[in-house]
Amino acid sequence: MIRFVNDSDYKDITDIYNYYIKNTAITFEEEELSYSKMKERIDSIKNIFPYIVYVEDGKVLGYAYLSYFSERSAYRFSADLSIYLKNGLINKGIGSALYKRLEEIAMEKGFKKIISCITLSNERSISFHERMGFKECGRMLNVGYKMNAWHSVVWMDKDI
Repeated sequence: MIRFVNDSDYKDITDIYNYYIKNTAITFEEEELSYSKMKERIDSIKNIFPYIVYVEDGKVLGYAYLSYFSERSAYRFSADLSIYLKNGLINKGIGSALYKRLEEIAMEKGFKKIISCITLSNERSISFHERMGFKECGRMLNVGYKMNAWHSVVWMDKDI
């Protein structure tokens, strides 16, 4: 089931995200987040943008949200996309279901473009975005240093 985030989801979301902080360069954050910090972030996002979760048997298996691409007013019809799935649940259709629902909500709210910044080594995410209709619109080489290595990013966007 996909639904909007609520307070009971924050612990699962924190656990999902911290896995990626600790074990990957998918996010460039390096310090795990506390439950209270994640709650603060979610609360600030969900009051302005859609924030949804995929729940099965009472557990959050993935989440997706939109946030500011830039806070400058001219960018108000563009949003930045984030999707995270519980480790080990890639290629189960959860990410696609979350993205499709998030895009529907974004269109209802009047957004015109969704933008995503992806670590270049994350080929699964790049392929996923291509399947969802995103196109590459730019690259930035060696802009993040994490796990004793430099990482590049690819920017992808989609008109909706």
